[in-house]
Amino acid sequence: MALSVRNIFFVALAVFPLCASAAWKLDNSQSQLRFLSVKNNSVIEQHSFKEIEGSITDQGEVQVMLDLSSVDTQIPIRDERMKAMLFNVSDFPKAMLEGEVDVTGLADLKPGETLTQQVSLKLNLHGAINPVNADLRITRLVDGTLMVSSQSPIILDAKAFGLEKGITALQEVANLNGILPSVPVFVNLAFVPEP
Repeated sequence: MALSVRNIFFVALAVFPLCASAAWKLDNSQSQLRFLSVKNNSVIEQHSFKEIEGSITDQGEVQVMLDLSSVDTQIPIRDERMKAMLFNVSDFPKAMLEGEVDVTGLADLKPGETLTQQVSLKLNLHGAINPVNADLRITRLVDGTLMVSSQSPIILDAKAFGLEKGITALQEVANLNGILPSVPVFVNLAFVPEP
């Protein structure tokens, strides 16, 4: 079976490990990526992803990859609907966030100290790549771990990633009046030093 362009992208990720040249590697057990959905114009619900990989290299190059099939809404049937109807994980199993942080400030950061950075990233989701701006707080812990957190919500426009049909499908199957396409995202990511 012939590989599509999007499948070649994910095959390349498997062949060339994500964190091969990293100075810090994301610790999934200490990390969280949460997003909110708003249905019927007033009901706010929180969701997350259980499986996240990532790295920060010595040069400050950041990569974070989400396993979209690990979406966790606390309701199993809704998880399955999101995987099939919204994210279409059979064709788009992963989402990739890439960008750069200023490592100059990180090198001087002492344990317990925090700095803030405004970072421009690119998100590859559902076959579309769009810019994402994030206002981040970075704290160095005693063991050298970098805790990277969003200072304010990172707002994603679902329509920019071609997810509006999926949102409509979820709305219809759940008999909702509406689901807002603007999605606030919050991150709290732990990057541990590579040995």
